[in-house]
Amino acid sequence: MSGSWDVIVAGGGSAGTAAALAAARAGARTLLLERHSLLGGMGAQALVHTFCGLFHPDVSRPWAWLNAGVPAEIGARMMEVTGQTAPDLMGKVYVLRQHPSLFAGIADELCSTEPLLTRLSGVEWTALRRVGGGWELEAAGKGARQVLAARALVDCTGDASGARLAGCPGWLLPRAARLYRPAYVCAFHHVSGGQDDTWRLNLGGRIVRAVQEGRLPAAALGAGFRASPFKGEVFLTVDLEAGQDEWDPLDPAKRAGVEAEGRTVALALWRELRAAHPDFAQCPPPVLPAQAGIRESDCYAGDHVLTGDELAACARFDDEVALAGWPMEKRENARGPKFRFFERAEPAGIPARCLRRSDAPGLFFAGRCLSADHEALASVRVMGTCMATGEAAGRMAAEHACLQR
Repeated sequence: MSGSWDVIVAGGGSAGTAAALAAARAGARTLLLERHSLLGGMGAQALVHTFCGLFHPDVSRPWAWLNAGVPAEIGARMMEVTGQTAPDLMGKVYVLRQHPSLFAGIADELCSTEPLLTRLSGVEWTALRRVGGGWELEAAGKGARQVLAARALVDCTGDASGARLAGCPGWLLPRAARLYRPAYVCAFHHVSGGQDDTWRLNLGGRIVRAVQEGRLPAAALGAGFRASPFKGEVFLTVDLEAGQDEWDPLDPAKRAGVEAEGRTVALALWRELRAAHPDFAQCPPPVLPAQAGIRESDCYAGDHVLTGDELAACARFDDEVALAGWPMEKRENARGPKFRFFERAEPAGIPARCLRRSDAPGLFFAGRCLSADHEALASVRVMGTCMATGEAAGRMAAEHACLQR
């Protein structure tokens, strides 16, 4: 499918889906490119099973949506289809349990109702260049090459691939010395028990003993369980060291190693728990993800680089287009997160300048690859905030495309 579009969005995760919906709803002929078979990104492919960043950070009052529009729309729909009436209060934050399959279905439903939105699966861009007042790109999938043109682009790939394809030096932020560790998530079914905090604590103790006695690999120490919205299903998350400073999410060999290690740990845990824990006696082999969960990769250096200090100070901006309310959840090793909370129970702003570069008119970026430093990314990378920045970038792209007509 070659041709011209007002807006092309690369990446159909939480940010990309929101960007495509926003652009199409603003009247732009929009094409959404997704390299996998499902929309939803980490929330569908990697089985990340909680929506974080959807709610106002003040947990002393009843929960409230932080960003209106697509984030609240998807959150409300997820609550409806899972039968939840409120998010869960976990310490100092509200979170919403979500189901990866249902997230993919909700994304399909919303996109299918937009007549100006076209989706392509199994396709990703492989070249990108400025042509006149717009952009031309090459996309490939299943052996077919396509040449596409657009007045505006939105990069929601999660790793700023558009910056590298365009070949413009200085667009990428320097790589952090210690990238946030990847996670491997899978789903266990037919699990009995209450699955409350005491249950999880006891389960953690069993895992530690099994590692000490040599029945489980050391990587199992990074494991944690969380209940699904549905009875009998639990999600296992294993944080992986991934080679520490050698970890590179853009290196296919290192990605393959992480995926293999995650599978090894998940299946070892299943065998151990099925044999030793009565609540797992009827559990079939776990449902494995299509990919590991990536928390940090390359990102853009936009007209403004959002910093952790700005988030902590609850900074607000004249040109803000979204709000961040999730604390900085820093996972620089597999031993659990270190949180830096905002100084007040108030959100911080995300300026439009974090979603664009003035020397690249018509190119916008959102989600995990927006312009933020290593610490700020620990907050804005979560799915609820990605939806908000994606929606903002989609609106900005549609506005730019309209001016170019």
